[in-house]
Amino acid sequence: MKDKRSKLQIYYEIMMAINQDKLENEKISKTRIQQKCNTSYDKLLKYLEEMEQKGLIQMNHDIEITQRGQKFFNDYARVNNLIEEITSRLV
Repeated sequence: MKDKRSKLQIYYEIMMAINQDKLENEKISKTRIQQKCNTSYDKLLKYLEEMEQKGLIQMNHDIEITQRGQKFFNDYARVNNLIEEITSRLV
């Protein structure tokens, strides 16, 4: 059984999917983001709305990660890497 993901982890995964989709395609697709994040479309829309309210993304014609969102993404990635490093020392 997979561990339940935290909301912050899901935000991070959505941003990673947005960044990846931006590199691979001209237009960011909510469906592709949903598939990459392994969440339902309804939940994805809820998360995107929350992320926009928190100033992490902007949704106009396309989905853009804001400066605040990029800072969150970078900080979360650093914390993730640190946890992985600490965990690897225990194994």
